[in-house]
Amino acid sequence: MTLAERTLALVRVASPTGDTAGAARLYAAWLREAGFEVELRDGAFPAAPTVVGVLRGERPGPRLVLSGHLDTVPVPHAGPARIEAGRVYGRGAADMKGALVSALEAGRALGRDLAGELAIVATGLHEAPAGRGEDLARLLAEGFRADYAVVGELTPPGSVVVAHMGQATAEITISRPGMATHELQVPPGTPHPLHAAGRVIEAIRRRRDELAAVEHPWVGAETYFLGEVHGGDFYNRHPTTCRLVGTRRWAPGTTLAAVEQEYRALLGEVARETGCAIELELRLVRDAYAIDPAHPLVEALRQAAGEELEPVGVKAVADGAIWSAAGIPTVYHGPAGAGAHADVEYVEVAELERATRVYVELARRLLG
Repeated sequence: MTLAERTLALVRVASPTGDTAGAARLYAAWLREAGFEVELRDGAFPAAPTVVGVLRGERPGPRLVLSGHLDTVPVPHAGPARIEAGRVYGRGAADMKGALVSALEAGRALGRDLAGELAIVATGLHEAPAGRGEDLARLLAEGFRADYAVVGELTPPGSVVVAHMGQATAEITISRPGMATHELQVPPGTPHPLHAAGRVIEAIRRRRDELAAVEHPWVGAETYFLGEVHGGDFYNRHPTTCRLVGTRRWAPGTTLAAVEQEYRALLGEVARETGCAIELELRLVRDAYAIDPAHPLVEALRQAAGEELEPVGVKAVADGAIWSAAGIPTVYHGPAGAGAHADVEYVEVAELERATRVYVELARRLLG
């Protein structure tokens, strides 16, 4: 099969987050055909097994891992999966099955004339909120190691991503004692969760505006964001609860612990002023990530690309943070696609070919 045909075949296997076994089995079979030693790790997450393929070179040396995820957002794609006008269309084409096909084809092209090992890791618990990288974190906790890692997404054309923000989801529950009742039967001074929610929303807005004035050199300003407000069940009943849901994103150098401390202080002030109880559940999606643009891995990748790749930072989060936290130098680079999480998603066939060439040349430089 060609790169485009193989990408299309993988895209046609539905693989929403947490339900990726079919795509994992297909990809594992392709790795075996290409000469990889393959392990399908399904003990902890049987519906979303982790695929680990290792191509062992003829001589000892370091291990380079190419990493990606097989899962896709559970959003139907507008129009059928297809190859048309030099593009592969379909859910997951750009995010990020195409990159995994490029990694596979790079291994096929390299063979065993290597000093070291080329490993490919494909996971199925990437897309939040259903997945938060638990499978990759477990793989590393169980002892999987590498000397270098390349994650094949978050790649604007002509760039290498060297930093991204950390992100957590925030669920805020505001409550008062007692039961919901008619507005005219509530004693004076009874706390009102919806009024308290308004205070929380305004406090978050003020803090967001303060953060907007401080630009990180790679990823820009940190953010608070609210996307959901839920409260009350009838127009003249005094509610007992209100729920707000959103995100918090932070720059490299800031920690989740510091973010949570600030968030709780902000909510604690509103709770004291309004008499409502306010609870916060802050769940990590990915931590912040950064690598020195002068790191030898970055330089090797730029040379492998045969062009001047611009180091950039992005606000989106991905698995480089997990590899990096394990002490493995990590960089982002893969085929540039379009429409990730959108109604129409595609990757250029020319980009699949380019990424394959870059992976081959990078492996030769690091494992040559």
